Amino acid sequence: MITEDTTTARGPVAGRFDAILTRVAVGAAERDAERRVPHDLVRELTQAGFGALRVPPEFGGDGIGVGELAELVVDLATADPNFVQLLRAHFLYTESLIHAPASESRSDWLRRIGNGELFGGAYTEKTASNQTHFATTIEIDGRGRRVVNGEKYYSTGSLYADWIITTGEGPEGIETVVLPAAADGLELVDDWDGFGQRLTASGTTRFRDVDITDSPTLPADVVPGSYGTSLAQFWHIAALDGIARALHRDVVEYVRGRKRYFSQGSGALPRDDAVVQSVVGEVSSARYVADTITRQIAAVLADLDAAIVAGNATDEDYDAVEIEVYRAQVSVVDTVLTAANRVFDVGGASALGRSHGWDRHWRNARTLASHNPTPNRLVSIGDHDLNGTSPYRTWLSGIDLRGRG
Repeated sequence: MITEDTTTARGPVAGRFDAILTRVAVGAAERDAERRVPHDLVRELTQAGFGALRVPPEFGGDGIGVGELAELVVDLATADPNFVQLLRAHFLYTESLIHAPASESRSDWLRRIGNGELFGGAYTEKTASNQTHFATTIEIDGRGRRVVNGEKYYSTGSLYADWIITTGEGPEGIETVVLPAAADGLELVDDWDGFGQRLTASGTTRFRDVDITDSPTLPADVVPGSYGTSLAQFWHIAALDGIARALHRDVVEYVRGRKRYFSQGSGALPRDDAVVQSVVGEVSSARYVADTITRQIAAVLADLDAAIVAGNATDEDYDAVEIEVYRAQVSVVDTVLTAANRVFDVGGASALGRSHGWDRHWRNARTLASHNPTPNRLVSIGDHDLNGTSPYRTWLSGIDLRGRG
């Protein structure tokens, strides 16, 4: 899936996914136009081991490093960034399990992931009250069962998942629980109405007396923490990088095959027109910037991962990585959005054809950019640079938890 002018150290597992990624890419524009949910392709990808890439081999995974994972995630985003977003919660909790101390629960979950099972997330509530607490409850009912009741939104990836991770208020405060996606009383609704990332299943999850009495629990110390927030933002950066690659791929293919030219053009063919060449050059440069930043952040995260595993990661390490991720996010968002807008200038009205589906690149990039708006990132960067304020924030429906890990 990586085009010819990209230099990258692809690891030994990369070729295993090439055929699947080609199928994902071929149908991306059509799926977006028809809002056709790709259950089969997601399952094929996970059965091939994509969701277990970081899981240690003794639990059925490949045990690859963060840098190699990043290359494969960008390959997937180039094919269709919806797939990257819908797998985001799965990979965040997989990383948390990898970093957790050894336990029977940790081993059981890593084996499930190694067998191709997926996590989906359902955390966020639309109500303003969740600034201080959740409307979703976890309590003991009249029959002595432990049950979940409530409603979540932005349930990214849950429609494809085997297990749903959610949060709610229990007798002792906020809890995180896991339940089977097929549990009685659990309803997953594909009602995400955003104009981009249409196939990520980021809609509503409803819980009506969902019995979790016998559901397996996550280890108590599985918390994404500051590393998790950095990785979560990196996931968006990698998706944006994939969009930049797809923009470059599409515009080069389009211009090379185009015969009609502008009357004011400087070449007999569009590919020889200096104006068209400059637009392609701009998109190519945007791709280079996104690629370079993504690889740099992947390397930084890999170093932090190694420090966590070794037990010597410090608060300063976490803050330094978080700030670097924020700076990268702002830069990549601006670069890719500009390229996604500029690309249409190579072909006039004909570049707007629905069959090309180029609008999805801008819509997807704009949606990814809006999940955690860059103005907030700029404030955090400035506050850190001026006042030494830690940039770390968890995004648990407005609740600011300061624990590290």
